[in-house]
Amino acid sequence: MKKKLISKKHFLLLMFITTFNFAFTQSETEVLRLQVGLGVNSPLGADIAPQFDAKIVNLPSVQFGLRYMFKRNLGAKLDIHYNRFSSTGTDRTFKLNYTRVNLEGVYNVSDKLKFLSARSSLMVHLGPGISVSKPLGIYSANNATFLNLNVGVAYEYALSKRVSLFSDFNYTHSFATKDAYDVLTDGYSFNGAMIQVSIGVSVALSGCKYCEE
Repeated sequence: MKKKLISKKHFLLLMFITTFNFAFTQSETEVLRLQVGLGVNSPLGADIAPQFDAKIVNLPSVQFGLRYMFKRNLGAKLDIHYNRFSSTGTDRTFKLNYTRVNLEGVYNVSDKLKFLSARSSLMVHLGPGISVSKPLGIYSANNATFLNLNVGVAYEYALSKRVSLFSDFNYTHSFATKDAYDVLTDGYSFNGAMIQVSIGVSVALSGCKYCEE
């Protein structure tokens, strides 16, 4: 009887520890998450002479993000985008690298959208940053650096507690001066707005706090 009683106590203790650990894990919320994506871009609003026409859709747009959540629905994000776009090829050919770095606030609106599944989430992010425009080839001296404001919407679908797929739509508004360069005398550069669309993988780095089952 004594051995059975001891075994029963051990069993109850094990069940209690397991249940407590499971409940604690369920209540944890994510803190840090890494995002890597690849997509396309479209330059907008550039002061380009007729002979300098950029493609509407360009490859690639490479995204790197690091997101930190202070609360379940509120966080911040370091958002880095590298983009390249080029001419249509109808007149003067050119290529240009456009990179932006933004520090953004993040708000998870998933709780307000009842039609989303438990594995889905929708994030809105907004914040200021710096854009660097670097033409290649014979126009490489026409670099431009200017402030921007980026706004984006990201959809995530959880494959597991740590790994999610995401798609991200971004609009980056330029605060560059319009007289940064003269296309008629200086050649090609870029100081306009930019649209970027990417898909990628998001990985939790913080022991899966904030992850959904």
